[in-house]
Amino acid sequence: MNRLAVPLRRGALPALVGLLAATALPAQQGSQWAMRSSASADLWFHGLALARFTGFGAQPLYDPAYPATIRRTRERAGLAPTALERQADDFREAFVADSGFEVLHFLPLYMVAVDPDEMLAALDRVARDGAQGVSALSPRARFGGATAAQVLATPAERAMLGRFVTALTQEWPVHRAERAATAQARSAQLAAATRTWEEQVAPAAQSFLRAERLDAGVVLAVPALGAEGRLFAGDPGDRRDNVVAVALDPTADGEVVAWLALKELAFPAARRALGAAGQLPADRVAAEQLTGRAAVHLGALILERSAPPAAGRYRRALARSSG
Repeated sequence: MNRLAVPLRRGALPALVGLLAATALPAQQGSQWAMRSSASADLWFHGLALARFTGFGAQPLYDPAYPATIRRTRERAGLAPTALERQADDFREAFVADSGFEVLHFLPLYMVAVDPDEMLAALDRVARDGAQGVSALSPRARFGGATAAQVLATPAERAMLGRFVTALTQEWPVHRAERAATAQARSAQLAAATRTWEEQVAPAAQSFLRAERLDAGVVLAVPALGAEGRLFAGDPGDRRDNVVAVALDPTADGEVVAWLALKELAFPAARRALGAAGQLPADRVAAEQLTGRAAVHLGALILERSAPPAAGRYRRALARSSG
């Protein structure tokens, strides 16, 4: 998770240039990242967006306009507020008061292979039984369930998790219909993102991604997300076990998904470079914001090596997405 707001301080950009030079490896097997849509991630982040659980920092984790857009759509369809909408304030208050609930921002990345019904059932089991219920989960849901059980370990936390899962279970039929209505447009955007990645990003970034052990993975494009995405580098022994989640803006060109994914993938290296240059602030919020801006610059440097026009489009797209 990263944030983007604070200008780079003097001395940071040379560190990024040095990092890029160090990753200029001979060409290897190309990047194999897939641009996808996930019903589970869409539903889960939809719920957090409606609760306005936006996180800290200048850039929101969820699109601030998303709840109002959903409500207008439902009012036009004659739909009253759902249980999730009615409880949104309660959820936000509970989530903000307990830092353990920050794990909710990542859970779909830990359960990327499961459908919404299995995800909700697994987390409901964790809410009821805690760590004792993890062994009953399927292998593909177990890591996410175990993480939730470990972080949200108190009865009060599990009870709130259970309430949220129940609300999402009731929300799913409504959201499923809304999601089906946008399927054609979403597919077109993902196709554009895939073309941009394969034709422009992957050729420029393959050496960098290989050096970062991010050879392959999945990029989830999610309508509810804001300017800040997510990156989960999974099994350290598997260079292909990586998941990124970024915003899917229905009003933007699909290529923006590819640009946002590159920024997220540059984030860990940008953090290391800033730390090595003595530029990383001790304050968590400031560090996240500065690293996010550095990641944008690093992504542009990667593209400029072999695709200068793409670097320009990347910078303009990131400027628009971050306001």
